[in-house]
Amino acid sequence: AAVARLEGTTTMAVEVYHEALCRRYYAARWSFAYAFVVLVAATLVVVPFFVAYTNVPSFWLKTNTYREQPTVQYEYKVLGLLEGRDASTGLPWHAYYSSLGVAEARLFRDALRVPVLRSIEVDQNRDGLADRFQLEALVPVAADEHVYASRLVVFFDVKLRKRARLEMETVAYVAHDAGLPGRAVFVDGDYVLRQTWPLRAKGGFALPYENTPLLDGDHPTDVTYVQTLLPRLLASYRARNTTMDFRSFYEVWSPSGAVEGADVDQSSSHFNLTLNLRIPTADVLYTPTASEVLKDAWIKYLSIFVVVAFLLDRLCAFVFYYQLVETTMRVETSHSRHGDKPKSL
Repeated sequence: AAVARLEGTTTMAVEVYHEALCRRYYAARWSFAYAFVVLVAATLVVVPFFVAYTNVPSFWLKTNTYREQPTVQYEYKVLGLLEGRDASTGLPWHAYYSSLGVAEARLFRDALRVPVLRSIEVDQNRDGLADRFQLEALVPVAADEHVYASRLVVFFDVKLRKRARLEMETVAYVAHDAGLPGRAVFVDGDYVLRQTWPLRAKGGFALPYENTPLLDGDHPTDVTYVQTLLPRLLASYRARNTTMDFRSFYEVWSPSGAVEGADVDQSSSHFNLTLNLRIPTADVLYTPTASEVLKDAWIKYLSIFVVVAFLLDRLCAFVFYYQLVETTMRVETSHSRHGDKPKSL
């Protein structure tokens, strides 16, 4: 702050505010100076809009994203498949295991095994949302049944609660194939959101797949239906616009140590599948509301408007100060903001 000594006193004064004195330029309404000002005003309005409209991918915001961790709840529905070869006969062998209802269980008939399922949902940061889901499945197999491949489908209920509200049934598909027979497999990966179309950001919860469940109650009992159950389920799931996909990062296959042609103990054993499913924060694509579109467009326009206004102001100062167009100038004084009126224009 500037400090000055008041005239005629010894009191020290502190500057608390200041304002500039202006030069004012006057011209007739139908003069070149007036036409120049009109042209500058039109340029000030049009140029920022033109620059902002052409220098960005889209002046009007069509889609936007925000980050949210989905709410994932285990539905206690599991459908699994083990594939391999029978060591005693050398023929292909497979077995299903499931926690679905009785109607679904009848589909698999003799190929159905009753698993032991253990699950836990872990909230690591204690925000009320599950950050990790762990599932362990123990499937009984005979000692001469060698497992070479494992398939697993786990059903979840997923919700988005912030800007885009959505509730849907999703699945996590886990698959692993090996060249050696195994007794256990460990899989660790992320459960991520996949979108092919933006969600709407207004209204209540959207239920886009309420009338198209992944598994309905009307199942034929023929063998062909059972053999194509997993492919058709996954194909219909991938056809949806919004899903959750399981992306495996680490897979550990534990060989059983059985050797082809060796003596085999006929006692039963178990195949152990451990799934570690992590739920990261997702980028949610949505369609913005009208107010958000206008706000974004205004920010784009205003950022260019400020620059153009500064340049045009410097141009006008140069043109009028050096009288490139004819005007009458008057200068403000400390006694009069408007100064003396011009004698003529």
